[in-house]
Amino acid sequence: MEGSLIPRSWVALLLLATLSFTLEVRASEPARAEQLDQLFFNLKQAPDEASAQVAENQIWKLWITTGNPAVDQLMRQAMDARRWYDFDKALSLLDQVVDMAPNYAEAWNQRATVYFQRGDYEQALEQVARTLELEPRHFGALAGRGIIRLRQGNSALAIQNIKAAMAIHPYLQERNLLPTQF
Repeated sequence: MEGSLIPRSWVALLLLATLSFTLEVRASEPARAEQLDQLFFNLKQAPDEASAQVAENQIWKLWITTGNPAVDQLMRQAMDARRWYDFDKALSLLDQVVDMAPNYAEAWNQRATVYFQRGDYEQALEQVARTLELEPRHFGALAGRGIIRLRQGNSALAIQNIKAAMAIHPYLQERNLLPTQF
């Protein structure tokens, strides 16, 4: 223990706890995937908008949390910064999240949202593409891409993206952006 402020036995316990937490999170990933599958099924089969909203809220809850306290804390801080229009801070925090958890789809989606809010549509589209690589059922990313395409004046692609989102979430709010014949 000479020269160290933390006893070696504590370091070993900390490493063991970290490993145990990591294994627990990884072990829960299949259960999380099964839960998401069931929620997406419920969403698609929802008989009405209220039922769909319940499933959607549960999906967002799972998307927003990873089970890693450090990543989840950074995500909360980033989303708060985005809500307060502190886009530089939000992106800095989201960069940290992506460095820590590069396969975390919602971090990429939140980055897309920040870029969209800044008016940087091309960068937002790049983030959406990564989000959809990681979670192809991300109706929020698909709808967001549709809105960007509308703002860019490409209504054909916008309709295609919103329809793709609606195939996952039939009661998606953005369905109201489609012409009535769809």
